Amino acid sequence: MGRDEKAERERPLETLLDEAIDAADGDELRVEDLLEAYGTRSFGPLIAILGLIALSPIGAVPGIPALLGLLISLMSIQLLVGRDDPWIPRRLKRIGFEKEKAKRVRDKFGNWLRRIDKLVSTRAEWAAGSGAQWLAALFCIGLSVLMVPLEAIPFAVALPAAAIMFFGLGLTARDGILMILGFIVTGASVVLAFNWLGGGSGEGSGGAEANAALDLGATFLTAFA
Repeated sequence: MGRDEKAERERPLETLLDEAIDAADGDELRVEDLLEAYGTRSFGPLIAILGLIALSPIGAVPGIPALLGLLISLMSIQLLVGRDDPWIPRRLKRIGFEKEKAKRVRDKFGNWLRRIDKLVSTRAEWAAGSGAQWLAALFCIGLSVLMVPLEAIPFAVALPAAAIMFFGLGLTARDGILMILGFIVTGASVVLAFNWLGGGSGEGSGGAEANAALDLGATFLTAFA
């Protein structure tokens, strides 16, 4: 295992976000930068970082959830069909986000990311095998589609984005507990989406949903630490 892969498994979220920021040459963090940084290793890191971006305040920018959903769906479809290396069309590679915003995400959620990283490990591999990976990829496609209508509700994409991030981390670290957490949060996302889109309370509360999702992940992982 190379040094980069080892770091990803020991502190995947922190490492992935640091690498994403370091990969940007100018003022923008482009999809092409992400692909060059770690896209050839596996689909897990890309899915995790795209989910994290959607979970962050960047995901509240109109149009961003739909774009991220498209990229996540593309990655998940390739995982479903058994492709070894991620492929992204040239036009989508040029999509970019402000580098400073990515840095602010790292600063704002840094404590939560480190807390979750400490609890991530290779375990319950029966829940991270090929069947679970296939199912996770299928769910990621559904969650990506779900993010599009939820974009109209402030920060409502936080829960599906968190599920996607947990799936990506589970794939990266072969952590079956994280995969299970991804399935649980997927169920919660579907239930709440029906509530919000069906006329229930859909008012967002800033970053509260993102913090709640990260808190849920850390609490759940602590129980299995």
